[in-house]
Amino acid sequence: MHTLAGAFALDAVSDIERAEFSRHLEQCESCAEEVAELRATAARLGAAMAEEPPPEFKDRVMTAMHATRQLPPRTRPGSAERHRRSGRAPRWAVLTAAAAAVVGLAAGGVFGGIALTQQQELQSAQTQLDQAKAQYAPVAALLSAPDAKTGHGVAPTGGGVTVVLSRSQNRLMVMDAGLPSQPGGKVYQAWLLTGTEAPRSAGVLATDSGLVVADGVGNADKVAVSVEQAGGSPSGAPTDVLMSMPAPA
Repeated sequence: MHTLAGAFALDAVSDIERAEFSRHLEQCESCAEEVAELRATAARLGAAMAEEPPPEFKDRVMTAMHATRQLPPRTRPGSAERHRRSGRAPRWAVLTAAAAAVVGLAAGGVFGGIALTQQQELQSAQTQLDQAKAQYAPVAALLSAPDAKTGHGVAPTGGGVTVVLSRSQNRLMVMDAGLPSQPGGKVYQAWLLTGTEAPRSAGVLATDSGLVVADGVGNADKVAVSVEQAGGSPSGAPTDVLMSMPAPA
Protein backbone atom coordinates (compact mmCIF):
# COMPACT_ATOMS: atom_id res chain seq x y z
CA MET A 1 0.00 0.00 0.00
CA HIS A 2 2.86 2.39 0.73
CA THR A 3 3.73 2.56 -2.97
CA LEU A 4 0.43 4.28 -3.82
CA ALA A 5 1.31 7.52 -2.00
CA GLY A 6 2.49 9.39 -5.11
CA ALA A 7 -0.39 8.27 -7.32
CA PHE A 8 -2.92 8.98 -4.55
CA ALA A 9 -1.56 12.52 -4.08
CA LEU A 10 -2.14 13.23 -7.79
CA ASP A 11 -5.56 11.52 -7.82
CA ALA A 12 -4.23 8.93 -10.27
CA VAL A 13 -5.83 5.89 -8.64
CA SER A 14 -9.02 3.95 -9.19
CA ASP A 15 -12.04 4.31 -6.89
CA ILE A 16 -11.22 1.00 -5.21
CA GLU A 17 -7.57 1.97 -4.66
CA ARG A 18 -8.64 5.38 -3.35
CA ALA A 19 -10.94 3.80 -0.76
CA GLU A 20 -8.35 1.24 0.33
CA PHE A 21 -5.55 3.80 0.56
CA SER A 22 -7.76 6.27 2.46
CA ARG A 23 -8.27 3.59 5.11
CA HIS A 24 -4.53 2.91 5.08
CA LEU A 25 -3.78 6.61 5.71
CA GLU A 26 -5.72 6.49 8.97
CA GLN A 27 -3.19 3.98 10.31
CA CYS A 28 0.06 5.01 8.57
CA GLU A 29 1.53 8.32 9.73
CA SER A 30 4.49 8.20 7.31
CA CYS A 31 2.21 7.79 4.26
CA ALA A 32 -0.07 10.59 5.48
CA GLU A 33 2.92 12.91 5.77
CA GLU A 34 4.23 11.82 2.36
CA VAL A 35 0.87 12.49 0.68
CA ALA A 36 0.62 15.92 2.31
CA GLU A 37 4.11 16.88 1.11
CA LEU A 38 3.53 15.63 -2.44
CA ARG A 39 0.19 17.46 -2.66
CA ALA A 40 1.83 20.67 -1.45
CA THR A 41 4.55 20.28 -4.07
CA ALA A 42 2.00 19.66 -6.84
CA ALA A 43 0.05 22.73 -5.70
CA ARG A 44 3.17 24.89 -5.89
CA LEU A 45 3.83 23.65 -9.42
CA GLY A 46 0.28 24.51 -10.43
CA ALA A 47 0.58 27.97 -8.90
CA ALA A 48 3.82 28.54 -10.81
CA MET A 49 1.94 28.04 -14.10
CA ALA A 50 -1.18 30.03 -13.17
CA GLU A 51 -2.03 33.11 -15.23
CA GLU A 52 -4.63 35.76 -14.53
CA PRO A 53 -7.24 36.04 -17.31
CA PRO A 54 -7.55 39.48 -18.92
CA PRO A 55 -10.21 41.75 -17.35
CA GLU A 56 -12.34 41.78 -20.48
CA PHE A 57 -12.50 37.97 -20.79
CA LYS A 58 -15.63 37.57 -18.66
CA ASP A 59 -17.44 40.24 -20.73
CA ARG A 60 -16.55 38.40 -23.95
CA VAL A 61 -17.88 35.11 -22.58
CA MET A 62 -21.10 36.69 -21.32
CA THR A 63 -21.63 38.43 -24.67
CA ALA A 64 -21.10 35.16 -26.52
CA MET A 65 -23.56 33.44 -24.17
CA HIS A 66 -26.38 35.84 -25.01
CA ALA A 67 -25.71 35.39 -28.73
CA THR A 68 -25.52 31.58 -28.62
CA ARG A 69 -28.66 29.53 -29.15
CA GLN A 70 -29.33 27.02 -26.38
CA LEU A 71 -29.91 23.47 -27.65
CA PRO A 72 -32.82 21.48 -26.18
CA PRO A 73 -32.03 18.29 -24.24
CA ARG A 74 -32.02 14.99 -26.11
CA THR A 75 -35.07 12.80 -25.58
CA ARG A 76 -35.90 9.18 -26.30
CA PRO A 77 -38.12 8.34 -29.31
CA GLY A 78 -41.81 8.64 -28.50
CA SER A 79 -41.44 11.42 -25.95
CA ALA A 80 -42.62 14.30 -28.17
CA GLU A 81 -44.83 15.81 -25.47
CA ARG A 82 -42.02 15.79 -22.94
CA HIS A 83 -39.74 17.28 -25.60
CA ARG A 84 -42.19 20.17 -26.16
CA ARG A 85 -42.38 20.87 -22.44
CA SER A 86 -38.61 20.88 -21.93
CA GLY A 87 -37.47 22.29 -25.27
CA ARG A 88 -36.77 25.67 -23.76
CA ALA A 89 -34.36 25.69 -20.82
CA PRO A 90 -35.45 27.92 -17.91
CA ARG A 91 -33.52 31.17 -17.63
CA TRP A 92 -32.06 30.27 -14.23
CA ALA A 93 -30.57 27.09 -15.70
CA VAL A 94 -29.00 29.00 -18.59
CA LEU A 95 -27.51 31.60 -16.25
CA THR A 96 -26.21 28.94 -13.87
CA ALA A 97 -24.56 27.04 -16.71
CA ALA A 98 -23.05 30.26 -18.05
CA ALA A 99 -21.69 31.21 -14.63
CA ALA A 100 -20.14 27.77 -14.25
CA ALA A 101 -18.58 28.10 -17.71
CA VAL A 102 -17.07 31.47 -16.79
CA VAL A 103 -15.57 30.07 -13.59
CA GLY A 104 -14.21 27.01 -15.40
CA LEU A 105 -12.66 29.03 -18.19
CA ALA A 106 -11.15 31.59 -15.83
CA ALA A 107 -9.42 28.78 -13.94
CA GLY A 108 -7.92 27.39 -17.12
CA GLY A 109 -4.46 28.93 -16.60
CA VAL A 110 -2.86 28.79 -20.04
CA PHE A 111 -6.27 29.15 -21.69
CA GLY A 112 -7.20 32.15 -19.55
CA GLY A 113 -7.02 34.67 -22.41
CA ILE A 114 -8.59 32.70 -25.26
CA ALA A 115 -11.41 34.16 -27.29
CA LEU A 116 -13.16 30.99 -28.42
CA THR A 117 -14.04 32.46 -31.78
CA GLN A 118 -10.48 33.46 -32.66
CA GLN A 119 -8.57 30.58 -34.19
CA GLN A 120 -5.20 32.32 -33.97
CA GLU A 121 -5.48 32.75 -30.21
CA LEU A 122 -6.59 29.14 -29.84
CA GLN A 123 -3.54 27.89 -31.75
CA SER A 124 -1.25 30.10 -29.67
CA ALA A 125 -2.75 28.78 -26.44
CA GLN A 126 -2.42 25.18 -27.66
CA THR A 127 1.25 25.81 -28.35
CA GLN A 128 1.70 27.18 -24.82
CA LEU A 129 -0.09 24.16 -23.39
CA ASP A 130 2.08 21.73 -25.39
CA GLN A 131 5.20 23.49 -24.14
CA ALA A 132 3.97 23.36 -20.56
CA LYS A 133 3.19 19.64 -20.90
CA ALA A 134 6.67 18.95 -22.27
CA GLN A 135 8.27 21.01 -19.50
CA TYR A 136 6.37 19.40 -16.65
CA ALA A 137 6.07 15.81 -17.93
CA PRO A 138 9.24 14.75 -16.04
CA VAL A 139 7.89 16.45 -12.92
CA ALA A 140 4.57 14.60 -13.15
CA ALA A 141 6.36 11.29 -13.68
CA LEU A 142 8.58 11.98 -10.66
CA LEU A 143 5.71 12.94 -8.35
CA SER A 144 3.74 9.83 -9.29
CA ALA A 145 6.68 7.44 -8.82
CA PRO A 146 5.87 4.78 -6.18
CA ASP A 147 9.10 5.51 -4.29
CA ALA A 148 8.99 9.33 -4.54
CA LYS A 149 10.31 10.89 -1.34
CA THR A 150 10.09 14.54 -0.32
CA GLY A 151 12.37 16.61 1.90
CA HIS A 152 12.61 20.26 2.90
CA GLY A 153 15.71 22.31 3.60
CA VAL A 154 15.97 25.76 5.19
CA ALA A 155 18.48 28.39 4.06
CA PRO A 156 20.18 30.68 6.62
CA THR A 157 19.12 33.71 4.54
CA GLY A 158 15.44 32.72 4.71
CA GLY A 159 13.28 30.42 2.65
CA GLY A 160 14.66 27.13 1.44
CA VAL A 161 14.05 24.35 -1.06
CA THR A 162 11.78 21.34 -1.49
CA VAL A 163 13.44 18.22 -2.88
CA VAL A 164 11.62 15.25 -4.44
CA LEU A 165 13.70 12.14 -5.19
CA SER A 166 12.92 8.83 -6.88
CA ARG A 167 15.66 6.21 -6.85
CA SER A 168 13.75 3.98 -9.27
CA GLN A 169 13.60 6.79 -11.83
CA ASN A 170 17.10 7.98 -10.93
CA ARG A 171 15.59 11.48 -10.94
CA LEU A 172 15.46 14.41 -8.57
CA MET A 173 13.66 17.77 -8.45
CA VAL A 174 14.79 20.81 -6.47
CA MET A 175 12.20 23.59 -6.10
CA ASP A 176 12.52 27.08 -4.66
CA ALA A 177 10.54 27.41 -1.42
CA GLY A 178 10.84 31.11 -0.68
CA LEU A 179 14.52 31.76 -1.36
CA PRO A 180 15.23 35.51 -1.54
CA SER A 181 15.88 37.05 -4.97
CA GLN A 182 19.53 37.56 -5.82
CA PRO A 183 20.81 40.91 -7.15
CA GLY A 184 22.85 41.38 -10.28
CA GLY A 185 21.25 38.53 -12.21
CA LYS A 186 22.70 35.87 -9.93
CA VAL A 187 20.97 32.49 -9.79
CA TYR A 188 20.59 29.46 -7.56
CA GLN A 189 22.25 26.22 -8.65
CA ALA A 190 21.57 22.76 -7.20
CA TRP A 191 24.29 20.17 -6.58
CA LEU A 192 24.39 16.45 -5.83
CA LEU A 193 26.85 15.29 -3.17
CA THR A 194 28.01 11.67 -2.84
CA GLY A 195 30.37 10.89 0.01
CA THR A 196 33.79 12.45 -0.63
CA GLU A 197 33.27 12.74 -4.40
CA ALA A 198 33.30 16.13 -6.10
CA PRO A 199 29.88 17.86 -6.25
CA ARG A 200 27.87 17.23 -9.42
CA SER A 201 25.64 19.96 -10.82
CA ALA A 202 21.91 19.22 -10.93
CA GLY A 203 21.28 22.42 -12.87
CA VAL A 204 20.21 26.01 -12.34
CA LEU A 205 16.79 26.69 -10.82
CA ALA A 206 14.73 28.20 -13.65
CA THR A 207 13.72 31.81 -13.03
CA ASP A 208 10.15 31.27 -14.29
CA SER A 209 9.22 28.09 -12.41
CA GLY A 210 11.83 28.16 -9.65
CA LEU A 211 12.76 24.51 -10.07
CA VAL A 212 15.16 22.14 -11.77
CA VAL A 213 14.80 18.43 -12.59
CA ALA A 214 17.92 16.29 -12.90
CA ASP A 215 18.55 12.70 -13.92
CA GLY A 216 21.48 10.54 -12.90
CA VAL A 217 21.05 10.87 -9.14
CA GLY A 218 23.02 7.71 -8.47
CA ASN A 219 23.98 7.25 -4.82
CA ALA A 220 23.88 10.94 -3.94
CA ASP A 221 23.20 11.36 -0.23
CA LYS A 222 23.07 15.16 0.00
CA VAL A 223 21.71 18.09 -1.97
CA ALA A 224 23.34 21.53 -1.89
CA VAL A 225 22.33 24.92 -3.28
CA SER A 226 24.81 27.63 -4.22
CA VAL A 227 24.60 31.20 -5.46
CA GLU A 228 26.18 31.61 -8.89
CA GLN A 229 26.49 34.15 -11.66
CA ALA A 230 23.92 34.07 -14.47
CA GLY A 231 24.08 30.76 -16.32
CA GLY A 232 25.58 28.83 -13.42
CA SER A 233 29.03 28.12 -12.08
CA PRO A 234 31.70 28.64 -14.76
CA SER A 235 34.14 26.29 -13.01
CA GLY A 236 31.81 23.32 -12.69
CA ALA A 237 32.05 23.52 -8.89
CA PRO A 238 29.91 25.45 -6.40
CA THR A 239 31.15 29.00 -5.80
CA ASP A 240 29.13 30.22 -2.82
CA VAL A 241 27.33 27.34 -1.06
CA LEU A 242 24.14 28.66 0.55
CA MET A 243 22.82 25.46 2.13
CA SER A 244 22.94 21.68 2.07
CA MET A 245 20.53 18.98 3.23
CA PRO A 246 20.28 15.17 3.27
CA ALA A 247 18.72 13.62 0.19
CA PRO A 248 15.18 12.38 0.94
CA ALA A 249 15.25 8.73 1.97
